[in-house]
Amino acid sequence: MTVRDYVRLVKPRIIPLLVLVALASAIIAARSIPSWTILLGLFIAGTLSSAGALAINSFLETDIDSKMKRTMSRPLPTKTIPRRNALALGLSLLVLGVLVSYLTLTVYATLFIALGAIIYIPIYTLVLKPRTSWNIVLGGFAGSCAALAGWYAVTAADPAIAWVLAALVFVWTPSHFWSLAVITEADYSAAGIPMLPSVVGSKKAAQFIVANTLLLIPISLLLYLYLSGTGELVYLVGAFLFDLGILATNVNLLFRPTKANAFLAFKFSSPYLAVIFVLGCVAVLL
Repeated sequence: MTVRDYVRLVKPRIIPLLVLVALASAIIAARSIPSWTILLGLFIAGTLSSAGALAINSFLETDIDSKMKRTMSRPLPTKTIPRRNALALGLSLLVLGVLVSYLTLTVYATLFIALGAIIYIPIYTLVLKPRTSWNIVLGGFAGSCAALAGWYAVTAADPAIAWVLAALVFVWTPSHFWSLAVITEADYSAAGIPMLPSVVGSKKAAQFIVANTLLLIPISLLLYLYLSGTGELVYLVGAFLFDLGILATNVNLLFRPTKANAFLAFKFSSPYLAVIFVLGCVAVLL
C-alpha cells in the first residue's frame, strides 16, 4: 500500500470538477469574489466529502470493477488496499467534509453537500446503477448538489439561477457518460450494468446523446439572463461557440457511431462544465 494507491481509490480526476463547480457557483452568486472563508470552506468541504463518497463508491463496486477492463486494475479489485480500509477512509472523509461545511458555511450549503453524497452512494450506486439504463440521468443530480452548495454558501437570493446551474450539471452528465459507455459497452455488459449503450446499442445511444445535448444548449444559455454589461456578450459568444462544438462532436457520433468518435465526443465534453462555469465567473466579474 502506498499513498498513490489511496489517491487512486478516491478517483481524483472527478474531484477538481466538482470543487470548481461549487467555487464558480459561489462567485456567480456573489457577482464578485466571495470571502476567503467561503471559498476555503467550499474547497475543503467539497474535496473531503467528494473524496469520501468516491471511496465508499469504490468499496461498494469492488465486484463490478473486477469484471471491467477499465477498472480491474484499481486498488480494491487488485486487493492492494483492504476493503475495510477503503470504507473507513471513505466514511471518515465524508463525515469530516460535512463537519467542515457545517462549521464554515451555511446550513443550506451543508445540506446540499450531504444530499450529494446521499444521492451518489445509496441512490445511484446501490439502487439505480445496477437496475435501470436511466441510472446516470437520475444520478446526475448528485453533481448538481455541488452547484447548489456553492450558490447557497453565498446567498439564498435568485434561486431560479441557482437551479439553472444545477440543471446544467444535471443535463450535461448523461451525454458525457453515455459517450464513455459507448467506448466501454462490452465492459458494462460483462459486469451486468445496464448502462444505456450496452442496453440499446451504440447507434441508438448516440441518438439519445444528441437529444440530450439539444436540451443542454438552451439551459447553458439561460445564464445570460442573469448577466449584464460586457459580461453578457462574453458569456453568450463563449458558451454558444462551445455549445456548437459539443453538438458537432455528438452529431458526428450519431452518423458514425464508432468508438473513435465516441472518444472524441467524450474528450470534448470533459471540459464543457469547467468552460461554461468559468465563463460565467468571468462574465459576472467584468
